[in-house]
Amino acid sequence: MDKSTEMEASDKALDIKGGLREEPELWKIIGSSKEIKDVFKNIQTVLESDVPVVIHGETGTGKELVAKALHYRGPRRKYPLRTINCAAIPESLLESELLGHEKGAFTGATQQRIGKLELANNGSLFLDEISEMPLAIQSKILRVVEEQVFERVGGNSVIETNVRIISASNVDLLEEVRLNRFREDLYYRIAVFQIRVPPLRERKNDIPELVNCFVKRYSALSGKTIKEIHTRTMDKLINYDWPGNVRQLQNSIRRAILLTRNDTLAPEHFDFPDLDGNALKNIESLEDGLSKLEVLLKRGGIIPLNEVEEIFIRQALSVTKGNITVAAEKLGISRSTIYRKMQELGIRTEESQAEDSPPH
Repeated sequence: MDKSTEMEASDKALDIKGGLREEPELWKIIGSSKEIKDVFKNIQTVLESDVPVVIHGETGTGKELVAKALHYRGPRRKYPLRTINCAAIPESLLESELLGHEKGAFTGATQQRIGKLELANNGSLFLDEISEMPLAIQSKILRVVEEQVFERVGGNSVIETNVRIISASNVDLLEEVRLNRFREDLYYRIAVFQIRVPPLRERKNDIPELVNCFVKRYSALSGKTIKEIHTRTMDKLINYDWPGNVRQLQNSIRRAILLTRNDTLAPEHFDFPDLDGNALKNIESLEDGLSKLEVLLKRGGIIPLNEVEEIFIRQALSVTKGNITVAAEKLGISRSTIYRKMQELGIRTEESQAEDSPPH
């Protein structure tokens, strides 16, 4: 490789990290650690290719940023990137959202709807949390991957499409295959190349860079000027394990900027609850539930009452940090009622687990 070619390749690699000029600041992948550099290398490997990619990573690690990098820095960047969160859309609407539907296809289908797959033609389709996609719809995606054709719901016309499929999952898809929750043939079609996005606890060297970026972004949005991040503050942020990953760090910085009354972020501006697996699951379920509710309300749909109750109970428990009594008061119901509903819905907190445990 001659020197000019080497410099060009180096510039391109930097472009992956720094982003393109037309990209918003929010889309940049931030970090200089070995772990995040490996992600950059993997993106570069398949950047000019059309092979389907599966992005693995815990909730909040930045899987969507990797998907955007694959699209907006690749040969399809002039065409649309369409995203569907398979966990946030009710099963009854997911097929229509993906494939579109014809007028009269089902009750409430008063006009033809173009689906995300058709809107993404010549571009990329990002299937976030693909492990949550029902098996019946998985078979239709398999057809798209294999034959590049599909039919709208209620339609008979075969529509050709040319899309790159990018998927993401926060669970092991091979394990889902073993448990018969994910089609094996679809797995091997979409997982031609896999990119793992490491959790924040594995790339702690990136925390100062991430903190400075988020401070700059959110202080500008809040109208405040943050001149100093106390040394003990940074130590506290680096030593924390961040179960919610970069998203949790981002939200913590945003909250700290709101709390500070001067130009300094001090340790007391950061309060980290020790989130166990149940607490994280509750937060993830709340985010999915709120997204699902938003989609339905925008489309004039109806969500089952028990699902609405679950969303608001999880939200109340999140706000009250798992305090069942306070959550019940805020919801205007008795403690026994919220406790019963939590048992029915499978919602568990540290307090409810303690109450369920038999005395020693």
